[in-house]
Amino acid sequence: MIDETLLRLLPSLVAIIEESSVSAAARRMAISQPRMSARLAELRTLFGDPLLVPSGKGRGLIPTDHGTRIAGYASQFLADLESRLADETFDPKTAARTFHIMANDNATTIIGVPLIEAIQRAEAARMRIAFHQFDPHKLEDLETGKLDLAVGAPSQFAKHGTLMSKKVVRDHLVTIGKAASQHGAMDLDRFCSNAHVIVSGDGGGFEGIVDKELSKIGRTRHVAVSVQSYLAAIETVRKTELLATMPHSLTSRRSADLAIFEPPIALPEISLSVAWHPRANDAGNRWLRELLWAIARQT
Repeated sequence: MIDETLLRLLPSLVAIIEESSVSAAARRMAISQPRMSARLAELRTLFGDPLLVPSGKGRGLIPTDHGTRIAGYASQFLADLESRLADETFDPKTAARTFHIMANDNATTIIGVPLIEAIQRAEAARMRIAFHQFDPHKLEDLETGKLDLAVGAPSQFAKHGTLMSKKVVRDHLVTIGKAASQHGAMDLDRFCSNAHVIVSGDGGGFEGIVDKELSKIGRTRHVAVSVQSYLAAIETVRKTELLATMPHSLTSRRSADLAIFEPPIALPEISLSVAWHPRANDAGNRWLRELLWAIARQT
């Protein structure tokens, strides 16, 4: 049986190692720094290891190898414990739980907003959703329980054999322009001669799938502006003479003042998948995924 003192200190252990800072860990745990320092002292005594040592650069602290290893075990233990407790007591109308989802701005707009609406309809007043910026290097956080779900292109999960995934969005691309300026058919010449705004999730990109398809037929377009979200692109189109090409599902709810065209070239379907670790199988996570499957069926 796990020691009662150790069980009490495990959340602090994980926070200290992950933050590599006593003060940051104290803020995360909402306690004072002296109290967190006292907990670190207890942990050092329990494990016979300093856990954190000064970095070689002379600034800040870094975890010891032993500290990193036991924090990983502790994080997994706490995630499993939380899942087991949640599985026995989960009721969406009363559950006080925070779900952590990794998705970029565009995926959050496409699937995250409908998810929030579904949670509101479920009267889950005490439930919270935290969206984290997508980082492929943090997919391992699904295994440790720091993240519940990740939303992204199917290819982003293909190389992670330990993860489960399911496609939830299939959409086609449309071109939008300011309604007051765009009239008549959108033919290829008009499309290529007009200036465009492009959505670049990584920021700063001026080429995308449209440009790749145009190059196949020996055509180009002028991309004048690069933004990082579809919502920014929509607002740019509303206030300028620029065109933008984006998923149809994003334009259907925001069509005021917009002209919507079928692009004059064939473009591939876009899709999004939800990924999770098989260990995330408690009632709360299953309920959250079922909400997403229901949203997918409706769209």
